[in-house]
Amino acid sequence: EDQVKQLQNSLAHQRLSQSRTSLDDSEYTTRFNRLDGLIAQLAFSIRKSWRSIPSWLVTSVNKDAVATGKQEMTAAGRSFISCWLVEEVFDKCFHPDLEPGLSAQLRGIQKNIRRYAPNAQTSEEEEYLTAKVVNWRLSTLEGLQDALRAPNCAVNRAQLTDLLKENLCSALALHLQDPPPSDLEGGVHMIIELVVSIAIHLPLESRDVQIEYFMPGFSILPEQMKLESGIPPLLVSIADDAAERASMKSAASDITDLTNSEAHEGQGKKRSMLSALTGSGGAEGRKSKGKAQGAGGSSSSLQRPESSSGAKEEGPPRVRMAAGIGVSVRGRSVLVKAPVFGT
Repeated sequence: EDQVKQLQNSLAHQRLSQSRTSLDDSEYTTRFNRLDGLIAQLAFSIRKSWRSIPSWLVTSVNKDAVATGKQEMTAAGRSFISCWLVEEVFDKCFHPDLEPGLSAQLRGIQKNIRRYAPNAQTSEEEEYLTAKVVNWRLSTLEGLQDALRAPNCAVNRAQLTDLLKENLCSALALHLQDPPPSDLEGGVHMIIELVVSIAIHLPLESRDVQIEYFMPGFSILPEQMKLESGIPPLLVSIADDAAERASMKSAASDITDLTNSEAHEGQGKKRSMLSALTGSGGAEGRKSKGKAQGAGGSSSSLQRPESSSGAKEEGPPRVRMAAGIGVSVRGRSVLVKAPVFGT
């Protein structure tokens, strides 16, 4: 009974505070759509400058996409930048005006409140957990008023902005041709400036604004995602091509070992004619024959799995790569559907 009263009080407190919004839904939608446009613009400008693909995207990109440098690489660029922004900014920054180390620590605490909470079994329990997170965040902000009104707030924000620009440029440069495109820094500058301006509003919300990036293999959720088209279907991915090359190299190594073994056995036969005449060499002959069959097995392993077991079974549609960010108000509405390419 006490737990019921506590839950009711928390829900009442949440409803009373719902009017506290830093930006309304349409303003968030406008800003994130603007961000998506800037990301797409930068991804298009660097589409022909890639030299490698991030490891988490190698199963989603065709093996010839980097050399072609067309729509598929624009999509891969959008995916990489969007994922980086969620992981390195929205998931690590509590408030841009705070000292970066403190801001990251507070953001981690906020995430852990939900991460280590028992799984909600009902909608009421989910609402209670959301209220708990929001109330902690708002109470923490109240306790940080001295820090958020200090003269060095602008300095902290500028340092964070410069650091994020540098880090995003470096993250992209790892996979781009050297030297990187001349317009890389300009595109990154506009993206980071907008992201920081959004991040300032998020902690002030009495709602729980959720920003997500959906990794490859995630189930398609029509209510949170919008399917996009316009890139080639996935035929042979970079990962599949690498696996096939490794298999061919292994088969070639087996054949080389077999050839050397047969040559060695031939020399042994010449030295021991008596053993051959008495038939004792039959065992070696059978061994050589067995190795030859083993080499044949290695060669057959180069065939695609579907060629020996039939066509691949079609599973439920999944995310091939998400080209943008999804934004929602937890437990209420979806503000921006994440643009995704399906399998």
